[in-house]
Amino acid sequence: MTALTDPLDDAQQFLVDLLWSTFAEHKQFPHFFYVNHLMRIEGHDAVTVLHSFPTMGTLLTPRYRAIGWWGPDHNPDANGPVYLTLAGLYHVADDPMADAIGSGLLTFIRDIAQAQNAILDSPFKMPEISVNLDSSMERVVGVQNYVQHMALIAQHEWPGLGFDKNHRTGRLGMLTSAEFSSLADYLGAVTAALTPPVPVDALPFAEPRALLRALNFLDVTSELVINRRLVSRPPMDRSSLLALDADDEATFQAGLVVLTDILRDLQVPGGTPANGLNRLEAHLVDRLPAINRAAVHQAVELLDQVRVLRNSAVHPKPSPRLLTAHQALGLPFPVRDFTAAWDSVRAHAERALIRLQEEIQAARPLEL
Repeated sequence: MTALTDPLDDAQQFLVDLLWSTFAEHKQFPHFFYVNHLMRIEGHDAVTVLHSFPTMGTLLTPRYRAIGWWGPDHNPDANGPVYLTLAGLYHVADDPMADAIGSGLLTFIRDIAQAQNAILDSPFKMPEISVNLDSSMERVVGVQNYVQHMALIAQHEWPGLGFDKNHRTGRLGMLTSAEFSSLADYLGAVTAALTPPVPVDALPFAEPRALLRALNFLDVTSELVINRRLVSRPPMDRSSLLALDADDEATFQAGLVVLTDILRDLQVPGGTPANGLNRLEAHLVDRLPAINRAAVHQAVELLDQVRVLRNSAVHPKPSPRLLTAHQALGLPFPVRDFTAAWDSVRAHAERALIRLQEEIQAARPLEL
């Protein structure tokens, strides 16, 4: 038994049923403004209910829940969809259509796992092991009318399934095998894959210019692959703080401010959310459908903890979010050694930026 399959309370079940009924009829998920209004009519606070669902994973692994949404983790975008994952579909009761979609997607995942056997015949060159959803469903009885529904759920199922929405092809995400006969088995495997790791340690930061180089590499790679530079150049006197050690709390906070501002001002199209970093994942997924969304999400979430840490200077209470940020960045609470703390923040930020750069590079179109 996993928390993802625990029985829902009345408010949670109402939200699942609302999303499902709209999705089943219109082949798309409703946007948050609509969900929020209907939940309010029923006497529920939509944001509170969204956050009440069990969540698997941490900032250091992808997070997964029955219902997801576009926008920052704590503030759904009013004009963004609120969607069901397979964990949400599990809670749609006594509906043949939901059963058919769930069963079809499990077949799709099994086909992807089977396709991986091509690796056994190709020890020196990575074969193409993605599977087309439409082709996979041709041999499954009774699901042809639901393939569009499956595609919309599959594109949000990235802990277990990587899905290219443009070509409707899939590959396994974090799972190493996928012989699942039921959604409960699948959700158990996802839960195991997202089990929180041992808390991270502080990282050493031996090269003062490494963080600046990581920002530059990300910028250059983005320009080459998607024809867009991401990093706004701050004044030299500010960016130089990223290469300097922190001798005290004042210089530590000054470095956090500079790094937070650079991440906030990333040149990502759109205006919602206001923070450029928080728009980055959706932008990269849109421009590079084959990108490893799990890795991008993880890197963006880790970088966003710098903002949480920076804001602690204004709101120093030890909130759960602040304590999570300290853990994610390898810091004790409270920080007493500011030199070591700044080294660890820079090292974690550098790794996250390098991960983003590598994923952009790996997802580039073949003609590049």
